[in-house]
Amino acid sequence: MSFPIEKDSQPQSTDVFAKDGTQATIGKWYQWFSPSDTPEERRLIMKLDALIMIFVFLAYWAKVLDSSATSAAYVSGMKEDLKLFGNELNYLNTTYMVGYITLQIPLTVLMTRFSAQYFIPGADLIWGILTLAQYKVTNVHQLYVIRFFIGAAGSLFFPAVQWYLGCWYKRSELSRRGSLFFIASQIGSMSSGYIQSGAYTHLDGRYGIEGWRWLYIICFSCTIPIALFGFIVLPGHPDNCEPFILTRHDIQLARARMAAENREPRKPITLSVIQSVLTGWHFWILVTFAFFFSQADGISSNSGLPLWLKAEGYSVKDINTITTVMPAVTIVASIICGIFSDIYDAKVYLIAVTALLNIFAGVLLAIWKIPSGLKFFAFFLSGSADGIAAVIYAWANEICASNAEERAIVLSSMNTIGNTFGAWLPLFVWKTVDAPRYLIGYNWAIALDVCMLAMLFVLRSYWNRKKKLLQN
Repeated sequence: MSFPIEKDSQPQSTDVFAKDGTQATIGKWYQWFSPSDTPEERRLIMKLDALIMIFVFLAYWAKVLDSSATSAAYVSGMKEDLKLFGNELNYLNTTYMVGYITLQIPLTVLMTRFSAQYFIPGADLIWGILTLAQYKVTNVHQLYVIRFFIGAAGSLFFPAVQWYLGCWYKRSELSRRGSLFFIASQIGSMSSGYIQSGAYTHLDGRYGIEGWRWLYIICFSCTIPIALFGFIVLPGHPDNCEPFILTRHDIQLARARMAAENREPRKPITLSVIQSVLTGWHFWILVTFAFFFSQADGISSNSGLPLWLKAEGYSVKDINTITTVMPAVTIVASIICGIFSDIYDAKVYLIAVTALLNIFAGVLLAIWKIPSGLKFFAFFLSGSADGIAAVIYAWANEICASNAEERAIVLSSMNTIGNTFGAWLPLFVWKTVDAPRYLIGYNWAIALDVCMLAMLFVLRSYWNRKKKLLQN
């Protein structure tokens, strides 16, 4: 089965690839479109960006606003109000991750049979309602239950969006879109700090509600309108999209672009399809690589910086403000990686440099007894670890381009398997009682980055071999 393509909807030109598979038509780093894009393609891309990218950006921002709210709330009064004096913060993160990984693969695969137009915004509605429920908790056990179901409700979002972007965008466009999507998570983290600071300063005690509880109310108020917006603007998939904001000609052009990319439409999920995916190198190498990547950002994701600042006697307002620098570094790194990945196809180099930078940060923090300025530098530098997320998932989309079901299974498995370990490893590696000097954690992060470098060259070797086979 292939996309139906009307003769007059074929793109007038496509990206040119050299014999070795590298992109031959290269634009400037600041250009949004490929030099080979026709005027019709550019208009289509702008429409897709307006319909898809704006929604997924806002939706991801709202999700991370809630997720990072728990860490912000912990140092802003929740710890004392709910009497959290042990490893409860780790347990809260773990219960969220258990819910997150439980349904991620089946829901992502199920979405391929129906429509992202309804699946993604529908999950957001459930997310918003559960987010609101958190402001009413009176003990940590209630929070455990709610965090579990919030994790389940948000489980399909990240891999589903990565798969969905791969349905509409070419490989030379995916990293930049993936970067824009991903930096919404960092802006959510930054927003959490600023909003929590404002809530703590101006809303604490208003109507008898503590400042940290107000953040959950604010998150709910952001999530619901965004979900409703998604129902209106998201197109379906190219192979079953009905004209609405996109015209019939737009849809035919989108199908032609995907056909030129060897991007196949959806097929029925069968046992033979699943068996084929699970016995291929795509699944095992990409999932193994994703495991090392997903755990290697432990320095930036396990609250080391805010807990160190709290131990040093910084005020709540200062803690919530200073910690926004780390996601700002991630935003800059993600934009740079997305641009250079798309324009120059420099995925291997970008991943390698990022791993080396984070090894350096891990070494500094493992030493620990260093000047405070250098310690700040190490914490902030570790924010670059997630800057390659869009590059890695764009690469997986490219590698699995010819099989829509494989893309769904591999992308969701990459996220699920990595995060499965994230649900319990912090209990042993990133113990809250060891904070702020996570000696085991920092050394663990170094080891993961070293392993990621090794797997990078394994992945590159297999991918180069496959490209040569496709050219023969």
